[in-house]
Amino acid sequence: MGGKLTLALRILLSLLGAAALLYVFSYPDSIIPRSLLEEELEDERFTRYALKPLMFLVPLAFMELVSLCGNRRNLVWFSGLIGVLLAAVAAWPVLTAYRPELVHPTFGFEDGKLAGGLPWYAVVVACSLLVRVTMLSYLFKYYRSPDDEEMSSGDVDAAELDPENARTVREIAANPAKAKPRFLFQEIDFGRIRSFHELMATLLGRRRRTRIATVSGFALLIAWFFLFPQPNARQALQRDLAAMYATRGTTANGTRLATHRAVHAAYRVMEYISDHESLAGFTREKAEKWLHLDRAPAAYRRQLRDNGELTLASVDDLFESRERFLTVTDGTRWAVLFIRTNEAGDTITISEVQDAGWNAIADELRRVYGTDWRGAYYRD
Repeated sequence: MGGKLTLALRILLSLLGAAALLYVFSYPDSIIPRSLLEEELEDERFTRYALKPLMFLVPLAFMELVSLCGNRRNLVWFSGLIGVLLAAVAAWPVLTAYRPELVHPTFGFEDGKLAGGLPWYAVVVACSLLVRVTMLSYLFKYYRSPDDEEMSSGDVDAAELDPENARTVREIAANPAKAKPRFLFQEIDFGRIRSFHELMATLLGRRRRTRIATVSGFALLIAWFFLFPQPNARQALQRDLAAMYATRGTTANGTRLATHRAVHAAYRVMEYISDHESLAGFTREKAEKWLHLDRAPAAYRRQLRDNGELTLASVDDLFESRERFLTVTDGTRWAVLFIRTNEAGDTITISEVQDAGWNAIADELRRVYGTDWRGAYYRD
């Protein structure tokens, strides 16, 4: 009983290590964010930024340690690796439908998310199968010395191979060797034979059912991956409009912070507005109604609609003449919708989206060059 509990605990720890490995591959910037200062100092001295490409070794070492703490090492190792791989594949279509920012990067300067991390994770699984199951099994297979075991029924004594005792073909044909069977029982026990046949039939049936269940499971997983319903462009917009006003708390100065999901959803909505000029010809009141601002509490709505001066790290607004219309932030990332109006100032003519805080390097480059690089370059 204790051995089974220990094995279960080791498998659980292996699953946690494998999940950490997938997270490191998919979201490294959330562990060590890109820093302009550290990137500038990287060539001059050793920084934590230099360790970023090697972070995946930590969960791998943890998994190896867990697998070494007992027998059935490959079972522990592959239970974690393959279990997390199957869970990630099953979660992919669900996340794509409801949390696309976790699967694909919103910007090209972000880390690869699940779409970038899962292929690397699959490479680790493939290498593990090659090394642990094939190469190591071949190099360290169990070998039994003939001196350490009794002669089996198929072995021949060396004395019988002596040329002096050799027989001609005619002698062998005239007096062939006859097997001398030795029965363990006085009479044939048909009950035991019947029980043996039943046992083999049970084992073969169990093996067949296991194969059928495995194939069926993989078929269901593939069907789930490709057939899970995905929202179209209009449904995705309504999903993001419903999610963009969620908050997670308030700072000391009373500023309410959006959730991670909300700021991503807000940026996608603002990008849709900018690309399709959805608010062109609208008054401010009509634009607020289109954005469903009534879903936000009154205090938070005033914060969202604050149009005062705001300095963003990604842009130099010194010579800009545009109005800040909607601002969503989680304290680190910013998604801001700017508008330009007609001469009378009562009708929106152009909408522009601006991001900041997602990547310090990209923000500095855009600020210095005065160019919004969030377009096709970062999406390649």
